[in-house]
Amino acid sequence: MELFSEIKTMIEKILAVDAEAVTKNAHLQLDLGANSLALLTLSVAISEKYSIELLGEDIVELENIGELISLVESKIST
Repeated sequence: MELFSEIKTMIEKILAVDAEAVTKNAHLQLDLGANSLALLTLSVAISEKYSIELLGEDIVELENIGELISLVESKIST
């Protein structure tokens, strides 16, 4: 749950959205209004924080934040 909280905080700051809007089922683009620059900024922030390679294209294809968390977890584990 800590990973979700950390990434949720990043999403709130980068996208300037309310905490209540950031749920595991929320879609970054459709529900939270993320544009390509915001997705790139988010991918860089996550990559730097967790020392992983996460591309903006990786995030675009995700259905929701829950999938983003799973993707980050899998990259951290390897």
